[in-house]
Amino acid sequence: MQEISKYIQGLLYFWSCNCSMFGGYLLFVPLIWLQILTPKFHRKILDFVVNSWQYYITTLLLRQNCQVQVTGDPINSDEVSLIISNHRTRVDWNFLWPVMYHAVQGKNRWWYSTKFVLKKSIKNVPIAGWVMQMAMYIFINRNWEEDKKLLNNYIDYVAEMAYKHILILFPEGTDLTPKTKQSSDKFADANGLPKYKHVLHPRCTGFVYLVDEMRKNKCLDAVYDVTLIYPDDCPQTEEELFVQGKIPQKVMAHLVRYPVPLLPDTQDELKQFLEKRWLEKEKVIEEFTKTGHFLQHGKILEGEYLTLPWAYFIHLVWMAGTAALVYLISISQVFFYMVICHMVLLYVVPPHVTAYTIRKALCRLISRRKVTAIGKDN
Repeated sequence: MQEISKYIQGLLYFWSCNCSMFGGYLLFVPLIWLQILTPKFHRKILDFVVNSWQYYITTLLLRQNCQVQVTGDPINSDEVSLIISNHRTRVDWNFLWPVMYHAVQGKNRWWYSTKFVLKKSIKNVPIAGWVMQMAMYIFINRNWEEDKKLLNNYIDYVAEMAYKHILILFPEGTDLTPKTKQSSDKFADANGLPKYKHVLHPRCTGFVYLVDEMRKNKCLDAVYDVTLIYPDDCPQTEEELFVQGKIPQKVMAHLVRYPVPLLPDTQDELKQFLEKRWLEKEKVIEEFTKTGHFLQHGKILEGEYLTLPWAYFIHLVWMAGTAALVYLISISQVFFYMVICHMVLLYVVPPHVTAYTIRKALCRLISRRKVTAIGKDN
């Protein structure tokens, strides 16, 4: 009976997540033209919707009796923050949304969005992948030359727009499993490094490049080291979470802030900085498994309006909004074809081509024509 209850719980959670994602996506579609005309305003609207949905996911976990405890240094919503986190399971992102909801503080928190660096395979997953593309997630292909172009586009956008947000990076590159641990141990043996039990050795290239380039472009304020722990059994895969209903009773996260002026100057030193963080992370998790002690410094961080009545109210709002938008598709051919065209664009447009790059190209073209016209007049 308990197994059946868990399956139902998982399916309801999956249904609630995906229905609300689809509702959010339908809200995004009519706003597509604002990406080129007024990109800052467009991004602000999308970030508000995404943050509202992030709050919705937090309330869903509350209803499932999943406690998310966040400690350490709060995140300032007036800054650009790069977060590095251990990657315990394939579904860490599902629990990092609530972690960010609790950790972010400041008057702009509802417009302060969270982005992830994820594998390219997730990009075209129906509904979830579409929304993540619109939310400006970065999808890497494990090809450094291609990935560097994507990161450069991202850095250019953040610098030009003075865009305040969070970018979450998993330097390990994959989740912790017996197979990936074996690969990490081989890497440790080959490079004379210690073997880890609770984390994998981090890949440093992406982190070093991001910090170095964002610092040069003056569009990074702080790096946060997040240590993520599941005290009881945790879901390793999407199937375990959404089908088997394996929702953890508790998720713990500790944040340590490193302001950019205090970060090392050279790329080699940045690499050593990252490796040192992972060595400390291994020790912290090992201590927790032995003693249950996890709070290192700082205080418990809690988001506002997180009660069961609010949870049920937000659930009703999202479901009602999604139902209304689906009904609009059924009665409006214009909206229906807008959605279809938008879906096609998400699949056929190359990843390095964005509304931002199109807008820059148009601005360059207009500028050249003006120069040409002035030259002819003279």
